[in-house]
Amino acid sequence: MTASGSARTAGAALTAGAAALPIVVLLAAAPAQIAGDDGDGGPPAAAFPLQAAWTTDLGQPPAAAPGYDDLQAYVPLRDGMLAAVRLGDGSVVWRIDQPTALPPAAGGGSVIVADGASLIARRSGDARTLWTRDFAAPVSAAPLRRNGWLIAPLANGEVVTLRAADGREFWRAPVDGPLRVQPAIGGRRLFVPVDDGRLVALDLISGARLWERRLNGSPREVLPLDAVFVGATDNYLYRLSLDDGSTEWRWRAGGDVAGAPVTDDSRLFFASLDNTLWALDRDTGVQQWRRILTMRPRAGLALVGETLFVSGVSAQIQTFHGATGAAGNVLSAPGELGAPPRTGSPGAGMRIVILTADGQLVGMAPASGPRRLPPGLFPPPLLPAPERLAPAGRLSFEPSATSGSVRDE
Repeated sequence: MTASGSARTAGAALTAGAAALPIVVLLAAAPAQIAGDDGDGGPPAAAFPLQAAWTTDLGQPPAAAPGYDDLQAYVPLRDGMLAAVRLGDGSVVWRIDQPTALPPAAGGGSVIVADGASLIARRSGDARTLWTRDFAAPVSAAPLRRNGWLIAPLANGEVVTLRAADGREFWRAPVDGPLRVQPAIGGRRLFVPVDDGRLVALDLISGARLWERRLNGSPREVLPLDAVFVGATDNYLYRLSLDDGSTEWRWRAGGDVAGAPVTDDSRLFFASLDNTLWALDRDTGVQQWRRILTMRPRAGLALVGETLFVSGVSAQIQTFHGATGAAGNVLSAPGELGAPPRTGSPGAGMRIVILTADGQLVGMAPASGPRRLPPGLFPPPLLPAPERLAPAGRLSFEPSATSGSVRDE
């Protein structure tokens, strides 16, 4: 089996150690300026030419966004299979019959999958079942895994907390509303977005309700830091107090906020469904810049170093410089994206993993030129000294007693 060929395996058969051949395709385009109505541009985003280190065709469209750990991607497929793909070379490690409509939660040597009203933990290396937990209602949003905690939102309005290692349940708390957005953990607090317009803060250790804040729209994914940053379907991005959920500031966009915001030391970035990318002062909410996107954003952003990655309903990923909003490289995928890209860290070498809507998983790494030999390995080439070379003209040869000589006539 090769990475560019079909990776299908029938029924529940498990395919271990499937090989993948690298396919190198250049995916980085030249920097393209994106229209905006604010700011003076400034220096472009740092150049980082990327190329596809490998491409794996999974043979099926994805059923949900993948889950990732440091070594593998876990891709739910529309035919009911779950595929584990090695991030280093794109090889399919295993592929089993495991339907799910939600992104898996991976880490700590296992991947946890929601299947109806059950959570199933499988060993990451070989897909062996480690534990299973059944609930009275279906899991209704992507399970959250953080620092050994596992949070499962249920369709009956309950939030269940478990230990990820063995599935032991710690507590469950009713929030009395539909749960369709993944919760978030910040310190000892668990933040639960409820589709009826409420954001509920629970104590992570006990499940006690700390506060509840009603917004004018359904809250989206939460970014909890020194404050709670959350967008909603009322077109607002909110900064709320950690202590009581009171509004510290809010910013109105021209459309609903897409996914969770991201932040650097001083700025907050988010995209809205009017195809706009925003940068606000993190403390005051004052606008720093905004840029018009060439695609409709579908999920949150990614920030790596000073570079923002923005994806949506398109085959392209746009990049921007966080400080200035200047447009950087436009990355082109083999097809329309089926999930937000997964970005790596600059320290480990930039790596981006892209999943297309038709089931191609692409691992992108820094572009590299031809291999160079280290200096000093070979002596410089032996060239004649300039003074030994005759000027241009007719040359004649005069023999001598011991050797020949060259004379310019």
